[in-house]
Amino acid sequence: METLSIDHVGIAVENIDEAIKLYIEKMGMKLIHREEIPDRGLKVAFLTGKEGETAVELLEPINHEDPNNTVAKFLKSRGQGMHHLAIKVEDINSSLRELENKGLTLIDRTGRKGARGHLVAFVHPKSVMGLLLELVQENH
Repeated sequence: METLSIDHVGIAVENIDEAIKLYIEKMGMKLIHREEIPDRGLKVAFLTGKEGETAVELLEPINHEDPNNTVAKFLKSRGQGMHHLAIKVEDINSSLRELENKGLTLIDRTGRKGARGHLVAFVHPKSVMGLLLELVQENH
């Protein structure tokens, strides 16, 4: 598997509006995309710096009390902070097969629709030294 680049760093937040304001006003970033993903129960926002190559993805659960929402569970157990690292790949499904063949434990066996219309899939943190790893294939 070849990593093309780091796509984004996911940050779990309690209040996405406050977080967007912080990243814009205090860190000089710009909001480039915002959406709700109802099937995942999430509000997401992407911000970048001047060069715009790597983004920060802010994640807030739509329902903070949903016991099945992974971000809500993360916030309850760990509080706000880094949730995942996302890397850009050319072919998500072949990358997943290759990682599984190398002994990594997959959360997703195939790519699925994620934010920005891209295909996404996750690798279990136990396989990546405690880091939740997201693979991202841009929608062409």
